[in-house]
Amino acid sequence: MQLTRKNPFALLFFFAALLLGGCGGGGATSTGGSGLTAQTITFANPGTQTVGTPLTLSATASSGLAVAFTSATTSVCTVSGTTATFVAAGTCTIDANQAGNSTYAAASQVADSFTVNAASGQTTTVYIVGFASYTTADSNPTEWQLASSSSTPIVTALPSPSGTNGNTSTGIAVSGSNIYVSGRVIGANGNDTAAYWVNGTLETLPLPSGAIESWATGIAVSGSNVYVSGFVTANGSTGSAVYWVNGTPETLPSPSGTTNAEATGIAISGNDVYVAGYAGLPTGNDETVALYWVNGTPETLPSPSGTTNAEATAITVSGSDVYVAGYAYNNNSGSNGPAVYWANGTLETLPLPSGTTQAEANAIAVSGNNVYVAGYAFNTNNNPQENGPAAYWMNGTLEPLSLPSGMTSAEANAIAVSGSSVYVAGFAYSNSTESAAYWVNGTPEILPAPSGTTGAVANAIAVSTQ
Repeated sequence: MQLTRKNPFALLFFFAALLLGGCGGGGATSTGGSGLTAQTITFANPGTQTVGTPLTLSATASSGLAVAFTSATTSVCTVSGTTATFVAAGTCTIDANQAGNSTYAAASQVADSFTVNAASGQTTTVYIVGFASYTTADSNPTEWQLASSSSTPIVTALPSPSGTNGNTSTGIAVSGSNIYVSGRVIGANGNDTAAYWVNGTLETLPLPSGAIESWATGIAVSGSNVYVSGFVTANGSTGSAVYWVNGTPETLPSPSGTTNAEATGIAISGNDVYVAGYAGLPTGNDETVALYWVNGTPETLPSPSGTTNAEATAITVSGSDVYVAGYAYNNNSGSNGPAVYWANGTLETLPLPSGTTQAEANAIAVSGNNVYVAGYAFNTNNNPQENGPAAYWMNGTLEPLSLPSGMTSAEANAIAVSGSSVYVAGFAYSNSTESAAYWVNGTPEILPAPSGTTGAVANAIAVSTQ
């Protein structure tokens, strides 16, 4: 029998490994080459909670080290130490973290999302913003409030600078008793200026260096910080996506191989800033690609097969999951455009309502494990008065929205979920007139237009329970 000669260097390496790593047998795993031991977090979902009833949070780390909790949805729930306080109905997301020490590496974050219901006797207020039109073809930003304690909506025209016209509001965020609204105002010179309102007080946003016009498309609030998404133009044609933090502009880079970019929506989770939008392709055919930015880094989103253009219109974050709504179409034929959404970058095409050929998704919301997308469908001719129904999709299942009485078509621009109720805002057509509208669990209502106006459109919605 032939004997195999031992490699003396292999034996040396074997004994060295024993000295450095210790003997085997069920020890904890370590992270890569860091030399630190890995750890994991176990954080059981607490289930449905109620506004006003605090919860003691409980999670364990395999290391035995204490777990820290933070809220990713401070408008619904806040956290102090291990106590969660629920301030409004909606979806609460709480992040559990363990930072590690000289022995253990930091654990991967674990996020739990769950529903918070209103407390008995509380008032739920629905806030809707958009614009109202005048016979002069001007428009003014408008806000509606609908409290569950009253059957009459309150309509308010938001103030605009003297001498401006064609103004509008595009997004809304509610934090405690404060109402934040994004939009734009147009001066006498015709230039757009991004702006936002805090409890009705107007704040115009500064232009980045070299820009001549700007537009605000969405707004989010985290603690004392106000974030506004939008875009600017430098010469009337060259555009850049931006967001403002407490009034300071941050220009977002376009992905490699793209040209102009626009930001269409914004969401905040912890210290992370997520912005949705799209960028142009240098093909000469006005083709676009959908994308989002995470803390300024662009992430391109895949387009459906057979389409040339894709645009992301809205974004939301639940725990560590990122959801983006949008749509796609074939710019060469002007057809075959589905409404879509992306979950962590994975494309989901939404079904079309019967009798329609194209659809757009304009808004997205997440409640627990359910994903809600709002939009509308239409035929290839894209005549607004011949559009198909406004609709929303829940987990990809189509939910057509009924037309308000006397209306011929409708579009949905915004969606919010509070407890078991789904709220959608948009507008409906009748005889070439637009009327702001909203739906609660599919039941439509027309919103009153301000005195002296000829029509109105709702662009954004938020729900608060106190």
